[in-house]
Amino acid sequence: MAEISGKKRLCLWLLPLILVALAPTACGAAAEGAGGNDDNESSAAKGPAEVVAAGIWIAPGGGWDNVTGEMEETLRSLSGPSRVLRIMVQEEEVIELGYIGTSDGILVLWPDVTETLQMIAPFDYRERPWYLEAAREGETVWTKPYQSQTTGNISITCATPILIEGNLSGVVGMDVSLAEIEVDLANISSGYPFLLDGQGAVVMKSPLPEGFLWDEILAPGSLLDSKNLELAELAEEMVRGEEGMDLVRLEKGSTRIVYSPLPSVGWSLGVASGDGELTAAKAAAYDQLFHCISGHTEIMALETGEALKGRGSVTGIALPGLGDGDGDGAGPSWPMAIAAAAIFALMGGLVGYWSGRNAFGPIFEAIAKGLEEIGRGDLNAKIEGDGPRVVRRLGEAFDKMAIDLKDRISLFEERSLEAGRSEKAEEVMEELQRFLLPERVPQIEGFQVAILALAEERECCHFYDAFEMEGGKAMVVLAEVSGKGLSAAMVAAVTRSHIRAASRKLGDPAKALRETNQNLVGNVRNGMVVSCFCGMLDLSSHAMSYANAGHIPPFIVSSDGFVDTLVGGAIAMGALDHIDLEMEGWMIDPGDVLVIYNDGLIEVENDGGERFGTESLITLVKDNRERSAQDIVKELERAIRDHMGGDGGRPDAAAMIVKRAG
Repeated sequence: MAEISGKKRLCLWLLPLILVALAPTACGAAAEGAGGNDDNESSAAKGPAEVVAAGIWIAPGGGWDNVTGEMEETLRSLSGPSRVLRIMVQEEEVIELGYIGTSDGILVLWPDVTETLQMIAPFDYRERPWYLEAAREGETVWTKPYQSQTTGNISITCATPILIEGNLSGVVGMDVSLAEIEVDLANISSGYPFLLDGQGAVVMKSPLPEGFLWDEILAPGSLLDSKNLELAELAEEMVRGEEGMDLVRLEKGSTRIVYSPLPSVGWSLGVASGDGELTAAKAAAYDQLFHCISGHTEIMALETGEALKGRGSVTGIALPGLGDGDGDGAGPSWPMAIAAAAIFALMGGLVGYWSGRNAFGPIFEAIAKGLEEIGRGDLNAKIEGDGPRVVRRLGEAFDKMAIDLKDRISLFEERSLEAGRSEKAEEVMEELQRFLLPERVPQIEGFQVAILALAEERECCHFYDAFEMEGGKAMVVLAEVSGKGLSAAMVAAVTRSHIRAASRKLGDPAKALRETNQNLVGNVRNGMVVSCFCGMLDLSSHAMSYANAGHIPPFIVSSDGFVDTLVGGAIAMGALDHIDLEMEGWMIDPGDVLVIYNDGLIEVENDGGERFGTESLITLVKDNRERSAQDIVKELERAIRDHMGGDGGRPDAAAMIVKRAG
């Protein structure tokens, strides 16, 4: 009876110590949760903010106090553009930072650097030179090179205004590292290289070699104002974007300067005592980099402008753990709490056991102190003190449990991180598929458009698009990337945006695919290429102009059952620097059915290895040509599944049915 009472008193005595040890962990978790709510959003803006998978800054203070209803609509509309922005920044290594700044004070950034902005707040990006210059010029602009405060690299910013019906709605910007160009300039051994900007000033140069003779080239200010007339004339030719070679007499001796333009940024590469072919090749490589970044910002501006046109109608799904702090705050707390609870249970059992035999006050105090330290998160806590052998063994057991706990938590965090990466990759993949294969099929005036897409989302890397343009035109696009997985899906997403932007800008499907190819070359990974059919419909005459880059030729079934194949085309995009691609034409009459499809559709096999085949596809469309485009797609899906039998698989099949109404 006395022994039981003693244990009861011991338990009552240990309970406050355990609560004290647990308190820091619990309070810390509560503080983290409360802090996260304060940092991320007010109750009014929480919903809209969650759909933007990137950092968000509300100018000028960064807080959410002044968020209006219109700004909430803007945030919802930025859901899709924020994901495209992330894809572009992650895929292009030279882009250090990408951002969308709207005219109403919302800045979306990737990577998320809002903590850095807090240090310099108030920060209103609308007063920054890149925003003001792009807004003033009404077109893509490039800043002068500067040293990045975050990376230390020489960088430059490309900015494009977001224009909706001629009105400024914001600016898209990308900070680009020039580290590769800087290193490349230093490695040019045949002559001394330098880059001249559009005002005639040297903006980048190689380190000065010993005994440098051409100081006049590097004089501060613009070379257009040089007292050396030959040098001023050379600078004028370079500023005009000419290519050539001039012999220039300088104070320390004459030199031959070869030069070649970089049209994308308005610069020119000059090499004193250099080689003409090498200079032209280097200039072309640098220009390709700037051209690609310009394309990215222009695409982002168009995508954002399209999204902002229908503010409030765009919905999105937040990517958990990406662009917010929820996952980071909760991560370490609950394994620590579980681990601490395990130690408390084990130590409680040991203490209870020993208390039944002897009362060792000092060891209890040491245990209490150790529990408090572990409760605060210090897994290096030890029990100090000398005494009987059993006391030393108890201390050793405590220390061993702390070490084991530390190792287990490290292993747990490592596995959690790996699982988190995999989970995030799947989430990004799902989000990309929603972007590439939206559930709502875009419709075009005077035509019916229906889509068949059967591939598994993780394996599917084709995409479709249909959109109207200015001048009574509309585009229909079906394309496919040769690779699989997340990298191929990212290439597909960027390609879709490139095609849409180039189509709107050029109004010519062949030119649009040629420009998209130039943007893809050098940027596609693992030899991936993109096949694509791009057709432009005239909504008044119902004529179709089209171009085919390596895609299986579509066909048209007329209202009276005749079948014509749309011939012409070139190789897939991304394989060669230039593709020989010409525009073809066709007239779409009332009742005509245009069928655009991929190889995967006709290659579907049954149990006997027989393919579905082109003939079966043509026959099905002919037999159902009088039905709607949506009904034709339903019949096609049923026929494919019947052909496959009961294996339950999902083939890599895609088709777009476009039927002229009336």
